[in-house]
Amino acid sequence: MPNARKPLAGRRLHFIGIGGCGMSGLALVARELGAHITGSDAKQTIYTESLARHGVSGVVVGHDIVNVPEAPAEVVFSSAVRPENIERAEARRRGLGEVHRSGLLTEFTALHETVAVGGAHGKSSTAALLAHVLTSCGKDPSYVVGALLRPPGVHAAAGAGGTLVIEADESDKSLLNYQVHTAVVTNVDLDHVGDSGAYHDISDVAKVLGEFATRAKTTIVSAQAAEHLAPFVSEMTVVRPGLIDCEPMRFCLRGENYEVNQPGEHQLHNAALVVEVALTRGCTPDDIRAALLSFPGLARRFELRGRTAAGARVYDDYAHHPVEVDSALAAARQVARGGRVLAVFQPHLFSRTQQFQGGFLDVLASADRAWVEPVYPARENPEVWTHVAEQLAVDVADRAPQMQMSPGRADLARLLRDEATDADVIMLIGAGDVNTLAEDLVG
Repeated sequence: MPNARKPLAGRRLHFIGIGGCGMSGLALVARELGAHITGSDAKQTIYTESLARHGVSGVVVGHDIVNVPEAPAEVVFSSAVRPENIERAEARRRGLGEVHRSGLLTEFTALHETVAVGGAHGKSSTAALLAHVLTSCGKDPSYVVGALLRPPGVHAAAGAGGTLVIEADESDKSLLNYQVHTAVVTNVDLDHVGDSGAYHDISDVAKVLGEFATRAKTTIVSAQAAEHLAPFVSEMTVVRPGLIDCEPMRFCLRGENYEVNQPGEHQLHNAALVVEVALTRGCTPDDIRAALLSFPGLARRFELRGRTAAGARVYDDYAHHPVEVDSALAAARQVARGGRVLAVFQPHLFSRTQQFQGGFLDVLASADRAWVEPVYPARENPEVWTHVAEQLAVDVADRAPQMQMSPGRADLARLLRDEATDADVIMLIGAGDVNTLAEDLVG
């Protein structure tokens, strides 16, 4: 370790794909720990903009061999950056070291007493809320979370309090490499089937999350997660918040009442886990209460983007699994207070759409009207998945008139601007670029 205060001092780290949420967070923390940071991404993102605001200047748009620094240096990459990437290939040619993002995060966990939040849904929201609460309570944690806090917050920081809060992603099982003091599991569900083929059923997920939990000194889980983890984890604290009738944003835990400022029952369960962890870290109930109410929320997590000219509220949510879509729509129904919920859903990945299509359409049926956009392909080739697109259109047509395929962004924007009233809520849902529709709706 170069020195106790700046353990990464002297290291030159070049992040390929620095515009992603996880990579940009690692870059911020590595910079604060003393490393010299450069990076590149195919396009500018909200995360590259955040890096620039916080003093990381060596970021370029576009991949090119000239971006790769001279030795001694290391390149940091995620699973989305393939070996044939021009900058990775150039780094190998020069003999530079390569570090997977999970490897760098593993290094961070060795430097701190780490609280890692795992689970299929709610990792970003729970980890970000925990980081905010600990910060507000004066614990000065380090943290790296996978979504951008709404201003004035950031999604990563190197604090001096000795605690590190991270997300523990089960998709590639890298969470098993981390040195974890406290494991938090929000829930157990099947995801990432098409992404990596790592899991065949929910029991596979439970085994991995169970191994993650048993490697930690302390395990704190939701009641839903406890049911799945019981065969694999002998000791765990199960958090069961008491929900309060007619007060949908308040709950009781350990004899104390708490309130959240984000709608949706799932937020109560996330917050209860945060309260439990914060209490173990020496935070007082009064300080926790104040911190919960000052949480700014996350970008693209039930984020209010504004109102249409007619007054309809427009929200954006990153949900891309049926359970998450269901939670987003339930939260929308809560804030609509009798108005209609108009949903626009953009499926993310053809493989995930194929796996969960029936579930997506079932939960979308809870909206008063829903429009389904074409699948956002991300890294998949649309020509290989034509059959999924065709079947999606057929199944959506079967649910008309309440549900239909989008007529196209411009036409859909006009339709929503004309149809939505000041009592309605418009929900833009998906992990692709459906959020950009807000720019055409908010007046």
